[in-house]
Amino acid sequence: MERKANKTPGKPKTVVAVGHVRIGFDAFPVIAGPCAIESEEQIRAVAQSVAECGAAMLRGGAWKSTSSPYGFRGLGEEAVDMLVAAGEEVELPTVTQVLEASHVEKVAGKVDMLEIASGNMQDFELLREAGRSGMPVLLRRGPSATIDEWLWAAEYLLAEGNDDVVLVERGIRTFGTVGADTLDIGAVPALKETTHLPVMVDPSHSAGGPLRVKPLALAAQGVGADGVIIEVHPNPEVAQSSQAQIGIGAFEDLMTSLGISRVRRHIDQIDRQIVRLLARRQALSLEIGRVKQARGLPVHIPDRESELLDVVREEARHLGLDVDHVVKLFELVLAESRRLQHDMRSSEQSAAVS
Repeated sequence: MERKANKTPGKPKTVVAVGHVRIGFDAFPVIAGPCAIESEEQIRAVAQSVAECGAAMLRGGAWKSTSSPYGFRGLGEEAVDMLVAAGEEVELPTVTQVLEASHVEKVAGKVDMLEIASGNMQDFELLREAGRSGMPVLLRRGPSATIDEWLWAAEYLLAEGNDDVVLVERGIRTFGTVGADTLDIGAVPALKETTHLPVMVDPSHSAGGPLRVKPLALAAQGVGADGVIIEVHPNPEVAQSSQAQIGIGAFEDLMTSLGISRVRRHIDQIDRQIVRLLARRQALSLEIGRVKQARGLPVHIPDRESELLDVVREEARHLGLDVDHVVKLFELVLAESRRLQHDMRSSEQSAAVS
């Protein structure tokens, strides 16, 4: 049986929507936040900073799996509530890791996305539960997993009817001596040839130190990843979990190097809103076109268009915009509306004749 995760000729690539973010479509979204949520003050400080720098989503660990049984295990459900509150405060969608099947129910309806830790990549009961939740899922590659094994793990999510799956390359076991794992940057283009699912990269876990996060993130952008996940802490030197987290200043520098800023992200959102409004206008224009046809009216009614352009001129003048520029844009919009209405009439006449 062919995997649902496999790339199929003619089938579009998957775009995973999380709030206003569309992974696999947006221009390199960055998910940022602390490895583990340690306090309300910490997550709020990080949220404010990463939002100002242009991050697309806020991430924070509520439950932590550690190599040592004595490591910080997270604050659990209390941390989830802190994350959600911080995300709402800065208007960013949120994501957190779930380590057990029972965690899925605890975070469902609170955060906007689930994350499967690398150590849980083949926890099939957890995968099934995450798939059944219907929530978007970040699926991290296990440190010893082949690409094929990774895709089969994704299949457990897809088999439950959940198509909103994002793969996360975060490093694998090698003979390297720097850091616990080595980032398999070649996995990104390999996956682009193999699967329709979006692929993100987490350079933090394989960097071996904060100074290597930036070059690895830039490498991810260079090979065509759909975004990165960056661990950010207000004071990395006293963090209770990963020591590869970067500080606020380093994150700001990284976002500048990636060509991302909060202003640019807002412009992208406004541009998409303009396109959506044009689509709504087009639908209404066709509706009016049918009314004109039913009443025997022509497509082009100059007096109505002149009246509309007068309204547009006045609005542009009131908002301090270049009036001529705005009028030219609306003349194009009106011309397109006339063309669509003519096409609609021709199509309906042809259908009636046949």
